[in-house]
Amino acid sequence: MNRSRALFLALSLALLVPLVTGVLWSAADRRSDDEGADSFFKHLAIFSEVLGLVRNNYVDPTDLDRLLAGAMDGSTDALDAFSIYLPAEGVERYTRAIALGSSRSGLIAVRDRGIAFVVAVEAGSPGAAAGFESGDILAKIGGRSTRDMPAWEMETLLAGDGVEKLELEVIRRGDAKTITLLPAAFVPPTPGIEEVSGLPMLRIARFDTGTAAAVRPLLAGLAGKGATKLMVDLRELAGGSSAAAFDVAALFAQGALGKLEEHGKESKTFESAAPPVWTGQIAVLVDGGTLGAAEVLAVALRERAGAKLIGVKTFGWAGERTLVELAGGGRLHLTTSFYAGPDGKPLSAGLAPDLLVDELSRTFGERDKTLRELILDRGVRYLSGESESPAAQAA
Repeated sequence: MNRSRALFLALSLALLVPLVTGVLWSAADRRSDDEGADSFFKHLAIFSEVLGLVRNNYVDPTDLDRLLAGAMDGSTDALDAFSIYLPAEGVERYTRAIALGSSRSGLIAVRDRGIAFVVAVEAGSPGAAAGFESGDILAKIGGRSTRDMPAWEMETLLAGDGVEKLELEVIRRGDAKTITLLPAAFVPPTPGIEEVSGLPMLRIARFDTGTAAAVRPLLAGLAGKGATKLMVDLRELAGGSSAAAFDVAALFAQGALGKLEEHGKESKTFESAAPPVWTGQIAVLVDGGTLGAAEVLAVALRERAGAKLIGVKTFGWAGERTLVELAGGGRLHLTTSFYAGPDGKPLSAGLAPDLLVDELSRTFGERDKTLRELILDRGVRYLSGESESPAAQAA
């Protein structure tokens, strides 16, 4: 394909994607009045016109199914990283992939705005053993470029269903490297307390139905020893059950903890009537890999237990998806509800930390430390009484 043809197709898809997005939004939130209905049909008419122009005027014959699939995939990608268009031929494979999740790889990856990247790597997983890091851009999976790979295919490949070995090409801080993933079932570490510079730090690897029960005796043990300060490590903690995260939050706070909102309406509330197990000072460590259930816990601890979030802005998605079946056998997995903290604000955007850790807060002596190490260091400094960064204190 020459350059002019590629440019024409790119411009055509650039028109199709926002138009289909408009149709999806209008269909999802269409009002019953005449103005709302009229707006919906205007979107549909424009989309049909552009689709006809592409089919009739493009240099080479175009495949209608491929055009529509590309437009739908781009449209859901424009909504959020977890809304997905699934063609009929991918339903069976993707259903198996969802059931497996990250249980064979430990990689939580998304395709956002056309870029596939690793959000988080679960501790003790094959992904961690292979050397993957949060922020790795996935350039190729199994020899296939992710540039035009739909999100559902990427998730299916990473699920490792019946696969013993998977080669991935990643781009990390500008350097390309090949990493071999050996998918296999693994058991994440149970919650635990470790000591860092004389301070206790709670680590949680995954939120599930047993997480709160495992954390309770750890907090009770600390309280029994007279500990008054605690770090809660939520760095690179993605996925899991948000309901389980509220159960953990109930160990730190009493009263209303949050809710689940569907189409702007409250559908479920979370609260605790029992006295908290831990009432001391809390520093919550967060980063760009803090996602979903971890964000639920982070906001509940900040607003109900007075915790300070330390690190960088979180990913910004703690929601639930609804399956919509389409004519022809395809499906849409659409985000239809978001969890919210005690303040009632939906967790559809990242949580800004109370103490930002960035390059401006790095001292010369810390030039070789990773961002992850810096966040931990700031947590220790904060609980030790140094609320400001070294750079700010020096100024």
